[in-house]
Amino acid sequence: METQYIVGVDAGGTKTRLRLATPQGDTLEDVTHPAGDWTNLDSRGKAVALGASIRALTRSPPIAVGIGAHGCDSDTECAELRTAMEAELAVPVRVVNDAFLLEAAVPVGGPAAGLVVGTGSIAVARDTSGGSLYAGGWGWLVGDPGSAWGTVRDAVGALTRAHDRAHTDDPLLPALLAHTGARSLRDVVGTMQSTPPRSWARWAPTVFDAAEAGSPAARTAVLTGADDLTTLVGHLVTRGADITRVVAGGSVIVGRPPLAEALRDRLRERLGLPLTVYTGEPVAGAVHLATPPEPPGTSTRTNTPPEHPAPGAPGGGRRTTR
Repeated sequence: METQYIVGVDAGGTKTRLRLATPQGDTLEDVTHPAGDWTNLDSRGKAVALGASIRALTRSPPIAVGIGAHGCDSDTECAELRTAMEAELAVPVRVVNDAFLLEAAVPVGGPAAGLVVGTGSIAVARDTSGGSLYAGGWGWLVGDPGSAWGTVRDAVGALTRAHDRAHTDDPLLPALLAHTGARSLRDVVGTMQSTPPRSWARWAPTVFDAAEAGSPAARTAVLTGADDLTTLVGHLVTRGADITRVVAGGSVIVGRPPLAEALRDRLRERLGLPLTVYTGEPVAGAVHLATPPEPPGTSTRTNTPPEHPAPGAPGGGRRTTR
């Protein structure tokens, strides 16, 4: 008898993670490779690329595929990729924006907002009709609070304002100078202006360490990030999000407990919502999407995000980097 498989895919902006699993969701194999030109491909091109990756992974066609796709920023776009993938593989496929994988990875506890806080940040949820809602994700220049580049940007901004008030004793400044090799705060700002944001986003650990060491500028940036992330979730609630909890993931929120605790306090105080920080791989959520439903009366799974409606259904969003 031929072995049956399902495949979960976390197709991010920088890397693609594929997980081969049994129909019950037990992991058989993981494969990670660079995303390549993913963000510039149309739905058909993405389907061809993912189809080739899946065929290289499986000995026989999978019985179902679940995909969390970076760049599927509306229900229509996700439905288009689903259609292209089903044409490519001839198996059932479910497609969501990759931020929705967090809820799918932690399916018990009621409908959830997904909050990604990594290099960038974005909040997602669904309304009562199943339509997707997005808040944030506007990128390093004007948004992405709490993220790596958002925290660095806000901390350096706080340093410049303190410098203008002749407050030059913040311990964050010498820490940044030592980390970057810059000679002055102006050099630090100049480096940010002349190098790719992803480069200076790597200064985030220095900022978080300085916050824990008592830096006013760094602490302001971290707490502002927690405030603004809470505001993003609040925007989803105001717009009709059907949620009873928040599931957060991403390198920054997972790796920096003080940010997570500040966010947890604010979500509880302002919105009455509990926070779960998911420390596993988001591809687990994609596997959950692909897992066939259990017979009536036997299922222990709850709150799997609904599949995106057909083209023309409500919902929209924008891109960010996680």
